[in-house]
Amino acid sequence: MKLNKNIYYLFTLITILGLASCSSDDDSSNGLDNLPPVISINEPTQDEAVAVGGEVHLDVDLEDDVELASYKIDVHNDFDGHTHTSRPSSIQQTLPWALSQTEELEAGQTAHHIHKHLEVPANAAEGAYHVGIIALDQAGNQSEAYVKIIVGEDHSGEDHGITITSIETEDAPKGGELHLEAAITAEHGIQTVSVNIHDHGLQPSGDEENWAFNVDFTDYSGASASFYEHIDVPANATPGEYHMTITVIDAEGHTHAESAHIHVTETGNDATAIQFSGLDIPATIAAGTEMHAEATITADHGVHLVHVHIHSEAGNGWSFEEDYTNYDGQTTANFHEHIDIPASAAAGEYHFELEVKDEEGNTNSTSTHFDIN
Repeated sequence: MKLNKNIYYLFTLITILGLASCSSDDDSSNGLDNLPPVISINEPTQDEAVAVGGEVHLDVDLEDDVELASYKIDVHNDFDGHTHTSRPSSIQQTLPWALSQTEELEAGQTAHHIHKHLEVPANAAEGAYHVGIIALDQAGNQSEAYVKIIVGEDHSGEDHGITITSIETEDAPKGGELHLEAAITAEHGIQTVSVNIHDHGLQPSGDEENWAFNVDFTDYSGASASFYEHIDVPANATPGEYHMTITVIDAEGHTHAESAHIHVTETGNDATAIQFSGLDIPATIAAGTEMHAEATITADHGVHLVHVHIHSEAGNGWSFEEDYTNYDGQTTANFHEHIDIPASAAAGEYHFELEVKDEEGNTNSTSTHFDIN
């Protein structure tokens, strides 16, 4: 009898191990594929220069452990200062180059090579651009990779009498409207105001899509204007942080751009339930030191989560993300945290964002900039 019991226990153990092995082997087929695709951009290379009216040689390798689904090519301007263009007189208008192109892949592919020639428009405004690939696998995992290129020449720092000030915007719910305001001046007259909006590495779920917006507004003119537009947010836009760039092109083809960050929220979000005051971080901080960050948070329904996100405005520097739960339930929270800045952090301008979620799921955020030297 004892021998039979030992055989029974041994059989049970083998069965359990066998099921565990099958479960592990079948994770991907059961929707448990959690690894995103791997993107290798071979060309263009970082800071590669291309001619206006020329072409960008795109050479990219995609890999996934289970199955690739699709990829998107994304090109948007990275104007962070003043740039100018020199054009033949036959070309009357210059515009920031923007491209968003999605391609579905054949079923069963775990690797795919992209080889394309992207034509740069003959009237593309000169300056810095981001060329990126966003890859999606069959399980819905997403990854992205970008490189910066220079179209024509980059004349950052030159002043052509264009200013974009008093930018006012707000978080907008899915399916709602984004209200955008700014004061614009241009010594040589306004030709075009362009708005570009793209996501910051968001992960869509279900039928959500990462929203991209590129529109050129030509009904503004004169040496100054009050820019005011309502922009529709798609109902299936992925909620989260988006980067917005306003670019002004004057009558002589000079360009200037300013940027801001916005949030797309879930439908019905009541951002007014969360308020901020006294956000205080150093304007300049040295790498290898500690940042003191303070703010007062007022949350009608109590704080559920405080999230800090720091990233380089250049796109290739130090980044930081941290959730803080030690303020849970407080209706008035005195946020005070010390954040270590690595000694290896690249010098430059950084974006600091403080986002709060309350006990009812409402979110709101505030942000500022600082420099690392």
